[in-house]
Amino acid sequence: MRCRGREDRLYFEIGRRSAGRGEDPHKWVNAEFHGDHVGHGFRIAVDVFTGGLKDFEGFIRDFYAAYHPYYNGNIPVINPQPAGIAVTDSATRFLGWHAITIQRLALDPYKVMRIYFFNPNNDSGQDWGQGIVTSTHGHGERYAEASLPVVEFTSRLYVFHYDPLEMSDPAEVPADEVTRAMRLARES
Repeated sequence: MRCRGREDRLYFEIGRRSAGRGEDPHKWVNAEFHGDHVGHGFRIAVDVFTGGLKDFEGFIRDFYAAYHPYYNGNIPVINPQPAGIAVTDSATRFLGWHAITIQRLALDPYKVMRIYFFNPNNDSGQDWGQGIVTSTHGHGERYAEASLPVVEFTSRLYVFHYDPLEMSDPAEVPADEVTRAMRLARES
């Protein structure tokens, strides 16, 4: 039996010790807490001091180049990777930052590339506004997974880890994919 309280205390202590480093503490917390299987590359879309977006286009391109099978040389997600999303409600109002785990990317039964993720709060069936509704069944989800089409998920993504040795050229990601994700994010 695992003691969740002990894990929480450890996670918060690592966070406390990382807080003064000048960047989002998850850069260090996730790698230390979750283990060596977490990618050592780290990308954040938000300036932690101002709360504004920074190099958002580059952030989206890097995510696609690291994770999307069409643009990363078809490299699958081998180990689940922690990431962070900006949660919005059905009216696209910002609710806060939330940690999730990217499980895999795959084509669903309708040939749509989706991101399958684990939401530790077990509230995966959500309406994030703009017609973005997380799916928990019917699109190839496995037990405890939620999913979204890649562009919709990416529009709410604000931080991710990646393996710098397995990242393809971000310039190869089509501009229309990047533009769609940026538009959804900015309109939310």
